Amino acid sequence: MNIDILKDKNILFVEDDQLVIDAIEPVFKKVFNNVFLSRSGEDGLEIFEKNQHIDFVITDLKMANMDGLDMVANIKAIKEETPSILMSADADYESFLRADEIGIYRYLLKPLDVEELLKAIVLYIEQKN
Repeated sequence: MNIDILKDKNILFVEDDQLVIDAIEPVFKKVFNNVFLSRSGEDGLEIFEKNQHIDFVITDLKMANMDGLDMVANIKAIKEETPSILMSADADYESFLRADEIGIYRYLLKPLDVEELLKAIVLYIEQKN
């Protein structure tokens, strides 16, 4: 896996569990150019609105008020080509269908495997180049 292609990429990671953020932040800061972190869909959307140079969005599905699907739908209304990955502890068929309708690139199950996540992002970029 060629993670060097991620060095100039900016990522938005939205997760309501601070322990998950704390675990992934140091890895992401080594791999990506800029890492934007959020604990809610509303805040994640606001970060994206202010930083439309974000190259990839990774979000938890279930969060209070605005879930990951609604956040990504709003992001795609702003910048449709923004790729996203949805994470969930549940293999919820309805959410999977909605994720497909919205255009979410990948649906990953928790617990999150960072290597699998990075591979998915690298694969997406390689396919687009």
